[in-house]
Amino acid sequence: MRIYHYSGAPIKYAVIDNATSGDNTLVSAVQGKRIRVLGGLLVSSGTVNVRFESSAGGTALSGQMNLVANTGFIIPFMECGNFQTEYSQLLNLELSGATSVDGYLVYQEVD
Repeated sequence: MRIYHYSGAPIKYAVIDNATSGDNTLVSAVQGKRIRVLGGLLVSSGTVNVRFESSAGGTALSGQMNLVANTGFIIPFMECGNFQTEYSQLLNLELSGATSVDGYLVYQEVD
């Protein structure tokens, strides 16, 4: 894994490869840090609603986004971040059904 430095905190990457209805951990919690999503890509193999959350079943970081088969979206790269978890909370992807959702995230662990 390569780690680059950008805006003071190392840039990291996570693979999205989930197909479980309900809570799916994308990035594990780091004590005393927030997970700030800088960019990414998400694609669904079927119809499903997705939502990013701070912690499993936690605070919504996005609205529910309805995807149909073979569609998805790009999270544009933003140095200041698109959204971030609360301190010491994992980044969760909630799926409304057992549908394969894949892609990647570019993120930082920030104070």
